[in-house]
This record gives sequence, C-alpha cells and structure tokens, in this order.
Amino acid sequence: METTTCNLCGSPSASYRYTLADYYLQRFAVEATLVQCSLVYQNPRPTLAEMSEHYPPEYPLYQTGKGRQPGRLLQWAYDYGMRKRGRFVTRHKQAGALLDVGCATGVFLDGMRRQGTWELHGVELTPEVAEIARRERALDVFAGTLEEASYPDQSFDVVTLWDVLEHLHDPTATLREIHRILKDDGLLVIRVPNLASWDAQWFGRYWAGLDAPRHLYVFTPQTLAQMLQRAGFNVVDESSAIAGYLVLVLSIHYWMNAARVGETAKRRLLRLLHHPVMRLLSAPIFFWPSRILRGPVLVTTASKKPVKRVTK
Repeated sequence: METTTCNLCGSPSASYRYTLADYYLQRFAVEATLVQCSLVYQNPRPTLAEMSEHYPPEYPLYQTGKGRQPGRLLQWAYDYGMRKRGRFVTRHKQAGALLDVGCATGVFLDGMRRQGTWELHGVELTPEVAEIARRERALDVFAGTLEEASYPDQSFDVVTLWDVLEHLHDPTATLREIHRILKDDGLLVIRVPNLASWDAQWFGRYWAGLDAPRHLYVFTPQTLAQMLQRAGFNVVDESSAIAGYLVLVLSIHYWMNAARVGETAKRRLLRLLHHPVMRLLSAPIFFWPSRILRGPVLVTTASKKPVKRVTK
C-alpha cells in the first residue's frame, strides 16, 4: 500500500469519506478508504504492482472474449452498449486512427469496425487479456501502460477511455500523454462513474461507481472538466444518458452482496432485473437525471481546440 495526494490540486490534506469492502467480488476482508479533497480518491491505496491482486481471472470484464459467450440477453446488452459508445465518437468523427486505452478483450474496438472506416489500436495493461483481443478479434493491442507504448506525437484522431480513468494511479499524467499523441484536431472521449449522480446519493457506500478497491478516483462533471483543462483539453460535449439501468442493477448487486443475500435469491432477482421488459419500464426513471448530468455514468468529449460546447 502507498499514500498519495490529491491528483487535481496536489494537497496532502483530505477528509475521510468511507471505508469499503470489495462488494463486487465479495472479498469482505479487503478494505479501501475513500477521502475527499478537490477529488474523491482512495488513500492509502494499492501500489501499481499490487493492483493485479484485485483483477483476478474471475473479474467479469475479462470474461467477454469470444471463447466465453454470454447469454442471449446479455449479449444483446453488450452489442447495444457498444453501438451507443460508438455514437459518442461518430457524432464528431467518422473515420481515422482510433486508440482505445484499457481496451480489455477488444469488444468496443470490434464494434467500431461496423461504424465507419477506422484504423484501430488498443492498449491493455494485462498481457493475458491483450492476447485475447489479438487472438480472437485480430486487433492491434499493446500490452502495458499507455506511457510504455511510446506512440509518436500526433498519432491518433480519436482516443477513448471507457471506464478506465478512475482506475489509474496518475490520471493527470495519462491525460497529458494523450494530449501529446492526439492530432491537433483530435478528440478524446472518456466515460467515468458520475459522483454527482442521484444513484451515488441513493446507494451511498454500495454505489457501484465506487467499486473499491479498483476505482482509485471518483469524478464529478466539474472535477473531470478541471483535470482535462489542466492537461490542455477543452470540454466540448457532456452526457449522462448512458448505462443508467445497468449501473442501477449493479448497485443492487453490490448491496445484496454486502447484505449476504443467498445466491439463489440473488440470481433470481438479477435475472428478473436484466430482462428487457424491466429495462423498458425503468426508462422514465432515468430520463430527467440524464438531462441534467445526474445519471450514474458521465461521458465527456474533449478537444485540443476550443469547440462549441454541448450538454446532453
């Protein structure tokens, strides 16, 4: 473990917020402490070398390779989600060189093959997972950190980070590296959990956006915009109209794990909640929060150049 300072303002002072267990993987002996300064962040936190302990082989994100097919409904949800992610890119650019940082098994990159003419690249920290993307999806994926990849200046038209920035030990440094490798008219698209969401208030310590100990930082629209500005970017588009229902279900899952609900009851409820009819019935609940950036997930698009700002 190591101690750290606020990645936004550099202050070593912060107030205590929560002590959490790993509710996702039901590792109740694992504890993480969240503090609040300009950012909400984990302190102390696992070192970079220790982080692999919190991404074991059973970590669900690593189970989506073609050799591990999900059920039909879950596959539909994956496909729909990837198309929606792609539209955040294609509303601004329809072709070019695209780098997905933290690409995991390459599901998003594979989806972008059907959404324009793209030269696709990925970066994935875990070598075994990067190999799945290369072997099963024939993708160009570098195994390691973005900084270790050492891409030339102005290599990419678009860089994406889907649910990645909150996992990084030095997100500001990563944003500066992205600024270097983006073309002058390039775009950065980031998705992070939204601490300003109504979900975060409702679920408190059981909100899935905290995901201790893997999430080292938790952002609001304001703190993410400030960090982007310090890295040389201008925010041009913000939206929280994505993944609202899935995060709600995941937060319920966290709460059930923390309450030690029996596995049979938990599976039955989650199967019901994942049914498309339940998702359809829930749509009105997420309409207004998404309009005022209070949905549980925030997608921010930024540019090197000032562009007319849009909020959706």
